[in-house]
Amino acid sequence: MPKVRTVSEHGSFRLVERDGRYAVIEARDGQIYGLHGEAGDRPSAPDRPDAAEAVVAPGDWHAEDEARRRFEELTARGEELARKIW
Repeated sequence: MPKVRTVSEHGSFRLVERDGRYAVIEARDGQIYGLHGEAGDRPSAPDRPDAAEAVVAPGDWHAEDEARRRFEELTARGEELARKIW
């Protein structure tokens, strides 16, 4: 299994990398969450180093520049957005 590493963290959001592809996840209360799904129905897993693969869909791993833009947008909009993620 490829190793996932945290590249950056801000508030509850993390930019993670796996095999040169990047994704954004959210970490709260000992769980991590993917960004897709309705509030309360997003994929989640216990917050462990290998858990990002369980919550990030295969198509949600992107080139670094695209993932960084998304990470910066989410962190700029702050915690209020975290409760309403699309």
